[in-house]
Amino acid sequence: MAKRTIIVGVNQTMMAALAMATIAAFVDGPGLGQPVLDGLKRGQLGASFVSGICIVIMAIMLDRTTTAASVRAENAARAGVTKTRQRRLILAVGGILTIAAIVVSNRLLWANEFPSGAVDLGTPIERAVDSFGDWLTTDLSAATETIQEQFTLVLLNPLQDLVANSPWFVTGLALCGLAVVIGGLRALTAAVLCLGVIYAMGLWNNAMITLTSVLVATAVVMVLAVVAGVWMGRSSTVDRMLRPLLDAGQTLPPFVYLIPILILFGANRFTAIVAGIVYAAPPAIKLVADGIRGVSPTTIEAAESAGTNRWQMITKVQLPMARGSLLLAANQGLLYVLSMVVIGGMVGAGALGFDIVTGFRQSNYIGRGLAAGVSIVLIGIMLDRVTTYGAARQGVAGQRKGISRRRRSQTALNLS
Repeated sequence: MAKRTIIVGVNQTMMAALAMATIAAFVDGPGLGQPVLDGLKRGQLGASFVSGICIVIMAIMLDRTTTAASVRAENAARAGVTKTRQRRLILAVGGILTIAAIVVSNRLLWANEFPSGAVDLGTPIERAVDSFGDWLTTDLSAATETIQEQFTLVLLNPLQDLVANSPWFVTGLALCGLAVVIGGLRALTAAVLCLGVIYAMGLWNNAMITLTSVLVATAVVMVLAVVAGVWMGRSSTVDRMLRPLLDAGQTLPPFVYLIPILILFGANRFTAIVAGIVYAAPPAIKLVADGIRGVSPTTIEAAESAGTNRWQMITKVQLPMARGSLLLAANQGLLYVLSMVVIGGMVGAGALGFDIVTGFRQSNYIGRGLAAGVSIVLIGIMLDRVTTYGAARQGVAGQRKGISRRRRSQTALNLS
């Protein structure tokens, strides 16, 4: 019964693993991460982009394979024993042929060589991407700089002043109060412990600056997740069109799409927030879309028969029924954005990310870098516990409301 969720978990695991290809190259990990990193070191955007696209193609292939396998397994089970046996026979024959091909390629040289006359698509793509980067630098930098400045002055700076520059005990009490309201006493306990350790390590101000950026990025991610997720969940055509783009955003190494973002907006907090949104939005959108798609068809038919219009169907039926997926998307969005803090420190974000990067580069700064890393983990634990316990409370509240409605209905029936 949980096969759909298991497949989503498998997909997300593969996407996250492929997204680590460039990070693995920093510690001499082989594969496609090395050409991505080499191109970035030499300032060759096109070369890095081509290697990153190869990672995206692998991700799309694996995603479609697992999803299609799940759908075909369900269809075969519905069709009966004959279809199930045919499917197993095809899988067995395919597995045998694959093993035979591997053995032959390991024993015969001609079967292990890449064709010398293959068409080279990489070179023209590299040139086109390099030209695009030059165009961004010359024609769009003024407009994007205005966007960055307005976002920072109107939204980011006031919120950071409120959270990071207020007295520590005021901010701490406010965060604890939110934890109680959202997640109850268990969330309050986690918040108190995490905030207490952060304060004891002397990184309170930097931690609050990082928390501000994470919350802003997560809010944008959830807006995108609800809009695009509902659209995808309600239309299989839209799902097929947007899913490759989501796969690309989730698996394309961050260092690749950071280059055009840096060209457009420069090295600052806004660039780090945009990078976090690009990285965190795809999994959140997929989770919301899966939740919308998982609403019972019987419930949809009942709502349609009652005369529900499209807006009422989304806001009164599908989104409430997919509440668990929405909360999971918010939880994963927070954690994905938080995982980009260190990369944000490399592009001028400051705060905890900068402390970690400096500790990585300077041996006399290792202690502060380690403390900053622990602070990021504590922020992640606190946010995870608050959202998780909040989801649990929402589930219990929903069950109680359902029981109360049934009791009132039964009472009215008895009275009548």
